Amino acid sequence: MVLVPLLAGKCGLDQRKAFATSVAVIAPLCALSAGIYWFRGSLDLAVALPYVAGGLVGGFVGGKLFKKLSMLWLRRGFALLILYGGIRALL
Repeated sequence: MVLVPLLAGKCGLDQRKAFATSVAVIAPLCALSAGIYWFRGSLDLAVALPYVAGGLVGGFVGGKLFKKLSMLWLRRGFALLILYGGIRALL
């Protein structure tokens, strides 16, 4: 919720590159976190596997749609995600 506006505003990236760069930043952090949990014995692969599969499918489909959607719809979708996150944080 913070990285995309920062990349677009402060770094001057266009919206599409800012979205893609934010994913490129998040992915290694997720892998590192999963690795730490794995080595500590706190990662249950049987529970995680459906989420990993859903994430891979969603990432593939999202990547294909990302190229086809106009910036207006991408901005609206991102705004809805930020709103949803804000409401969830308040409740």
